[in-house]
Amino acid sequence: MSDLLTLSCPSCAGLLEISEGSTNTVCPNCGTPLLLEGVVNRYIIDSSVDSTDAVRVVRRKLEEVSAGVFTGCRVRKPFLAYVPFWILSCRVDGYVFGLKPVFKEKKVRTVAENNDGSSQNYFVRTVKQRKGVRAEEHQISSGFDVIVSAAHLEPLGIPSLGAESQMGLSGMALGRSGSRLPLKVFDSDELPASASVVDPCVSIDQARKESDRYIQRICGGVGVGLEQRSMYLAVTGAREKLVHYPLWVVEYVFENRSYRAVVDGCTGKLLKGAFPADSEHWKKVCRVLGSVWAGLIPILLFVSFAGLFSAGPILVLVLLFVYGLGAVSFRFLKMAKNNARTDSMI
Repeated sequence: MSDLLTLSCPSCAGLLEISEGSTNTVCPNCGTPLLLEGVVNRYIIDSSVDSTDAVRVVRRKLEEVSAGVFTGCRVRKPFLAYVPFWILSCRVDGYVFGLKPVFKEKKVRTVAENNDGSSQNYFVRTVKQRKGVRAEEHQISSGFDVIVSAAHLEPLGIPSLGAESQMGLSGMALGRSGSRLPLKVFDSDELPASASVVDPCVSIDQARKESDRYIQRICGGVGVGLEQRSMYLAVTGAREKLVHYPLWVVEYVFENRSYRAVVDGCTGKLLKGAFPADSEHWKKVCRVLGSVWAGLIPILLFVSFAGLFSAGPILVLVLLFVYGLGAVSFRFLKMAKNNARTDSMI
């Protein structure tokens, strides 16, 4: 994908080749300095981890979730994807006006009779009565950095960021409050040969609408509890940029089943992934049950040949014990079988 835009100079009509995201340039034909309006800056964040580091992260998680599974996995070559996010920054100043209800508290003495009606008890409770309203205003003065996903990332297992969610993912630098991202101007010539850039499918107009919805929702919360509420907001210093964020996708095959994990290219932490079920724990349970039955059967045979089952109560107790132990063992074996088929989702 080329990141060059072809425009014409307004002074000499000469052709200009401008890198996408540039806001100013100089015409190579007539030397006229030009300021490009309505251009969104485009940035990229270099990955601080490589493919080997990404595989190591997935391997550590595999050994934690299911010990010994990694040796039987066939890991495919990881690929680096630069996924796009809109970051819209602005400052919002304004006021929220409304009427706040005013209440007065009144203590009321209440009589409570016993069930038999022989005596009465008194207790005092506080009752709020509406007295009127008073006008209030709340000032708003804050800066906002709204992040909107510029592509549909659900196939990677990454939830979209927008007006309803700005929390980001655990381990992901993007979306964390106060995080400073190492941005650099986007240049396709400097990208790794194996990296792929995800094109944005969410327009800047859609991102602006999401940003406006988020700001309205957050600022509207300032006047919670006010009646006949009205709000005035002034948005200044709006800045918009498109940031391509690095994510490593690691795919592997275990027992003819494919699994995928996503590793953050900035923090090197695992974000999302599916992992084979941990069967080692249930194998231990099965071995313990096998040992119990292996030791119990000879004892039952010895008691049977010794004729100790001739007493009726003893026979009943032994049968109840064997039945209970068999039911518990069957239940554990069934749980182990179901657990072996269930993958762990991170």
